[in-house]
Amino acid sequence: MNFPTPFPSGSEVIVQTTVQTFNGPQTPGVRLHDVNETGFLIRMNEVYSSGTGTADGLHAEEIIGWTAYTV
Repeated sequence: MNFPTPFPSGSEVIVQTTVQTFNGPQTPGVRLHDVNETGFLIRMNEVYSSGTGTADGLHAEEIIGWTAYTV
């Protein structure tokens, strides 16, 4: 995800995410990586399901909201 406007160079950027939909039977998790002044990488994974004991690795499309700010 690239920020519409990059933060100033050297900024400590904080990103918060939330899954805004629940389109699959397993609980989705969100992982962030490489947060910097210009953006971040994001991916979803499935948390273990109570019904089957394991996630199948495939998940329905979800909407993920995010906010970014500096401290």
